[in-house]
Amino acid sequence: MTDEQRLFLDDANEIVERLYSDLKQLRAVRLQGKRRRQLAAQIFRRVHTLKGSAASFGFDSVSEIAHQFEAVLDGMRLGRLLLADDVLDVFEAAVSSIDRALQAPHEKSVQQQTEIVQQLARYATSTRSQGIATGLRAALPPDIASSLSEYDLQHAREAVREGAKLFVVAAAFALETFDRNFRELTKLLGHGGEVIATTPGGSATDNEINFRILYATDFISGEVTRQASLLARVEHSEVILNLPADPQSAADEPLAPTSTAPPEIDRSPIRVDLPLLDDLITSAGELFRQASNTLTQTVESAPLALNQRASVDLRRRFVAFEERLIRLRLVPAREVLERAALRAGRTVARQLGKDVEFRVEGAEVGIERSLADIVGDPLLHLVRNAIIHGLETPDERRALGKDPLGRVILTAANQSGRIHITVSDDGRGIDLDRITAAAAEQGISNATLSEDQCLRLIFRPGFSTSREPSELAGRGIGLDVVDRAMDIAGGEVRVATEKNKGTTFAMIVPAALSLVNCVIVKCAGQLYAIDAANVEDGRIPRRTITTNSETVDAHDLPLVHLSDLMNEEKSNAESAVFLVWHRPPVSIPGKRNGMPGYRIGVDEIVTTQETLVRGLGRHAYRWVGVCGAAELFDGSVALVLDLPELIESGLEQQAG
Repeated sequence: MTDEQRLFLDDANEIVERLYSDLKQLRAVRLQGKRRRQLAAQIFRRVHTLKGSAASFGFDSVSEIAHQFEAVLDGMRLGRLLLADDVLDVFEAAVSSIDRALQAPHEKSVQQQTEIVQQLARYATSTRSQGIATGLRAALPPDIASSLSEYDLQHAREAVREGAKLFVVAAAFALETFDRNFRELTKLLGHGGEVIATTPGGSATDNEINFRILYATDFISGEVTRQASLLARVEHSEVILNLPADPQSAADEPLAPTSTAPPEIDRSPIRVDLPLLDDLITSAGELFRQASNTLTQTVESAPLALNQRASVDLRRRFVAFEERLIRLRLVPAREVLERAALRAGRTVARQLGKDVEFRVEGAEVGIERSLADIVGDPLLHLVRNAIIHGLETPDERRALGKDPLGRVILTAANQSGRIHITVSDDGRGIDLDRITAAAAEQGISNATLSEDQCLRLIFRPGFSTSREPSELAGRGIGLDVVDRAMDIAGGEVRVATEKNKGTTFAMIVPAALSLVNCVIVKCAGQLYAIDAANVEDGRIPRRTITTNSETVDAHDLPLVHLSDLMNEEKSNAESAVFLVWHRPPVSIPGKRNGMPGYRIGVDEIVTTQETLVRGLGRHAYRWVGVCGAAELFDGSVALVLDLPELIESGLEQQAG
């Protein structure tokens, strides 16, 4: 068995475990339309992944079961199959059969596999083949109706059948903030209903971008309208439906909820809830402070140097203890990058006949398990997108004077308590002209779009420049899956591209907990923490700094006062000290990287210490230049600063 096949087995076993959990939840919520649809789509994606990967690595029996399983799931998603007890039983039998095919020799389970394949095939062929009635499509505005897939129509039909009304929400966003406000608006609408589809374009001014959203809800309250108006210029209208009676409705509704199955015994080797780990980590910090205070009080007669050595040793031991606890929450980035991305990337490259070299950097960086689950699918999507749409064929690369071997680099890094996961390729780059042309077709003026705004458009639902959608790249879903994942994680996605040089996507997400060596500074009476990896004490005589192969005189760097960046009252500049900040080796797409560094003026450099940094949750991106909060030795809290973001924001304000 090859290394790639072993990786596939590890990945497939994890998917099977999740399918068991998904099916258990699906049985429990089969009467809850919104949650049922979410779970059905999730199960479909997992089975689809299994099918393609199993076929690529020679696990034909798994692929065959998954293929028939996917066909039945597709019929259910389109409303052609009743989600009854017998269907759920077959789903569970299919997962069990896949599990056995992965664990046991093929010859011992051939008969059972044949039986489940035949059973699934019967359900697949018995699903009603008619499409969705045209009545709903005819009732919708033509531009929205023409953009809806059959799945979108079924989604809307089910929502209406469950008592919801359909609305068209027209939202005009300011160009400068449309990506972030679009995310906030869809989140707001999702609290009380379901966003079914989004269509970009429509009439707008030169300073706006319009989107039309098909939305299902019982009603749109005045409070929702008020909050939405803070994000965009919003109007909504109800879609009047005069549909004939649906003979399928009664048949499709489950008659009664099924009984909840008894809880299963958890047979995992070790399972610890994250809240328990977090409590242990917090308790460790409190215990250190109490022990340190007790040590100070009980050994007052001892020499000062002895007290200091004892305190330093105590802190060192507690830091090591905290680090071990935090590591229990983490998985190596290698698992995320290699299992999810490289395996999928090699498969797609082989299918397309492209020669691709993959490189992983930062494999030792720790990523929280929950975060790894969130970024896994978007990362896989970005890698496939890089290979299918980014890298040229070997012949095309030769014609351009490039090495026929394309390169994809996947990088993980922890900077100031933020996890940076990047996917870079050396391909053709993103065609900005095609983006502006597609934007013009959808009513967005070319003249008003900057390069950054063009690149941000590709993450919006319903916006695509691809002339030939590809199932391999998931073009039917689009890059909005990456943006949605960042919304869940409280992060952001950045992109940079250069024609015939390549493209880099970066997912930047806050870590819930991490240990970061920070320089603690004081400015305008407030304490702040700055990642020590990229700063040096300006009081230490040093003529030059070297960063990214550039050597510059530190005193030639521009001086920026932290009080200006934080909009605080400026202190006495003559008494200020300064730090030397130099650009980190991993650049961030979309960030200004022209200057090698800056001198950062502060009131006082307090100390440098290992600090426990806590993330600010899913709304962290709202605080520009702040990436977490650090617990200091004495129990006080300091905000952890993202200096590159603060500096960039300050430069933009000055330019404006």
